[in-house]
Amino acid sequence: MAAQGVLWADLRVGRRPPDLCGSLPKSYGVRRVTTIAEMFHAIQTWMPWALCFEYDTPDASRLEALTETRRRYRSLPVVIVTERHSEDLAAWAFRCCVWDYLVKPLSIRRLCNCLANIDRVGPPTMPRSVLSAAERNPASESEKPAPKPASALAPAVSYVERNYAEKLRMPTVAKLCDLSPFQFSRNFKKENGFTFRDFVVRVRIQRAAELIRRSRVSVTEAAFGVGFNDLSYFARMFRRQIGVSPSHYRTKHSSEQMLLFPQEDHHD
Repeated sequence: MAAQGVLWADLRVGRRPPDLCGSLPKSYGVRRVTTIAEMFHAIQTWMPWALCFEYDTPDASRLEALTETRRRYRSLPVVIVTERHSEDLAAWAFRCCVWDYLVKPLSIRRLCNCLANIDRVGPPTMPRSVLSAAERNPASESEKPAPKPASALAPAVSYVERNYAEKLRMPTVAKLCDLSPFQFSRNFKKENGFTFRDFVVRVRIQRAAELIRRSRVSVTEAAFGVGFNDLSYFARMFRRQIGVSPSHYRTKHSSEQMLLFPQEDHHD
């Protein structure tokens, strides 16, 4: 059985306009449910390819419904649309590995772009609880896996490597990958095992080490030259990544340069 469309769980307490669900194009095949029981029944019987949770002020029971959905159906992409936004709620959504986290007011175009991104990566593997026995059989040994596509995050990596010394803003970098900041942050951590901020720091420390090693710049010049504006923070990150302090690293490599290229003695 093929996936049907977008399941919209309208869990708002007060259903005030605008009606985002009703405004979506018919091509998305949207089905709205207004209770948690209806939602779980629809997932089992209707098999959506994406699930949107719409909240105004989410309470514990409504948030628990999302947690339970992620536990039961890990391969089903989930999008949160919320009116009440907080950093704690965004962090919780990140830990739940939702596909995207959207804050109202929200344009239909922005919502469609989010759903289109899900559609572009192909239909998700449906929950194992609703797969037939035949579908659960592993592929034959003669079937070769499809080649892994190029990372969708490559534009962001390339941008950082070219502009590491500048002030890097998450929305700007995420836009290069056609993702929202939340979705970009989640995907980056999932793909690389560390956050985007950690990646930027790593690149800057590597470039600073190159500057110190290959030239006679001071530690301060190296730090500011690669985008740091806090010397104590730079020193901590440098020691964590390189294993020694920036000043020790500079002294060590300055000594090596003197051995390789000794100054000539000048005689009158």
